[in-house]
Amino acid sequence: MQSSAFGSSHTVQRLYDAALILTAVALPFSNFLMSQGAFLLVLAWGVDRWKNGPIFRNRGWRFWQTQPVLWAVLALFTWQLTSQLWSENWGYGWRALRIQLPLLAFPLILTTGRWDRQRGLLLVQWALAVSVIAACASCLWLGMQKEGPLRPRDWSPFISHIRFSLLITFVWGWWLQRWFKRQERISAWMVILLSLFGGWFTWKVASLTGAMLFPVMLLVAGWQVPKLRKIVGAAWLAAGLVAVALVWGLRPVYPDGESLETKTSAGETYVHYPERCLRENGHHVWTYIAWNEMFETWSKRSQVDFNGADQRGQELKMTLIRFLSSKGLRKDAEGIMALTEEEVGWIESGIPTVTEIEYRGLQRRLAVVQFEVWNAMDGGNPSGHSLIQRLAFLNAARHIFQQHPVLGVGVGDLPAAYAEAYDTLNSPLSPEFRLRAHNQYATYLVAGGPLNLILWLVLLVTLIPMAATRQGHPTSQAMLFLVVLALSCLTEDTLETQAGVTFAGFFIGLFGRRSLPDVG
Repeated sequence: MQSSAFGSSHTVQRLYDAALILTAVALPFSNFLMSQGAFLLVLAWGVDRWKNGPIFRNRGWRFWQTQPVLWAVLALFTWQLTSQLWSENWGYGWRALRIQLPLLAFPLILTTGRWDRQRGLLLVQWALAVSVIAACASCLWLGMQKEGPLRPRDWSPFISHIRFSLLITFVWGWWLQRWFKRQERISAWMVILLSLFGGWFTWKVASLTGAMLFPVMLLVAGWQVPKLRKIVGAAWLAAGLVAVALVWGLRPVYPDGESLETKTSAGETYVHYPERCLRENGHHVWTYIAWNEMFETWSKRSQVDFNGADQRGQELKMTLIRFLSSKGLRKDAEGIMALTEEEVGWIESGIPTVTEIEYRGLQRRLAVVQFEVWNAMDGGNPSGHSLIQRLAFLNAARHIFQQHPVLGVGVGDLPAAYAEAYDTLNSPLSPEFRLRAHNQYATYLVAGGPLNLILWLVLLVTLIPMAATRQGHPTSQAMLFLVVLALSCLTEDTLETQAGVTFAGFFIGLFGRRSLPDVG
């Protein structure tokens, strides 16, 4: 057994087992429990040192030269720490580095500790699957107990629904590849349960990241089995066609100005904007607008000021225009009179489209994405639009990099640098939406310059040889994780939250260690 090869005693191994299980169980549930798992792992490592001596004992140069992930982690964290030298806000920098400590601690402990890696991976696989299923079931049950429509994040009370979706797709892919290779009944049941609960949760929280990662995980897991490659390839072709159809659905469609009627039934002249493409539920928003009729008729049906704000703080007349369009009604007296009392109440409360009531989960999220894209094409403000405002985030990051292209601004000065960039660029984003890049690659680039980004990319690349089998094909355990982590960093600052950095550090440590005897 590998533990004996590393000189690990029964007590030490059990402590490592407990720490790994606790951390895996905590990942979808609790930041507090994640911390306890890390503390227990530190304790196991301390007992390991007491029982088995220093980390260098019986380890020659061969062992250390075959641990590139550890060296990459140390180099990255050292450069992050060094960037404090040219930061003015040391307090923020230390807090940011403290949040990222799991990225250093887990690989350091799991690489230098003497524990049975094969046993640890098996325990983590089981613990994580059971924990994810339990967390999904709990979130779904709690969500169904609440009254009224829920926002996506309301379905995930434990950790961020985005971080949770990463866990779901990763553990689903891990068990899927096990079933592909072993054809075990228990693996099949795990895949079914994770598909059911994980898929349902992903739908409820409308996680596009999670939805896109499922077919990616299928490709990475299935490609390891030669006899499945044709089936997986066909499935991916189908997924690609669906993706093309969804992207095609985002294309702008403009109204035909010549075919639009000019007068309402009461004789008022319609206002049309044929150069605008915004649609709600398939109907153009900026056509058939009769402002005077709308004002007079709305004032008869509601006590809320037509030129005031709805209960969400939005311009009520804009909410009204969008809602009428989503119903396929014209923005005139007849359109407003066709609304039910319930629908008038929805408009007063700030509901801008009937799809918010009729659509749920990912279907609703896709409708929101369409609105955001078309609103941006029409020159609308991107504030609060999750997808489109990311372009403004990246534009601010680009500006910061241009001003500090060599060393970056330093990890401590990121907030001040972004605030200055938004002001300099005269960003259309409202102050509350002037956020960080939501892209880990861009964050590393502006914080520590090109070297910082290179060190992060090197760390990702060094995970690949760790996943190589004797036949030279990467195992999907590490490759699944690597794909999830690398893709998540395109749309999120994955390492800026405890859940994200614990997920990253924990599995970098688990998969990053090369299993060699303690002699060299």
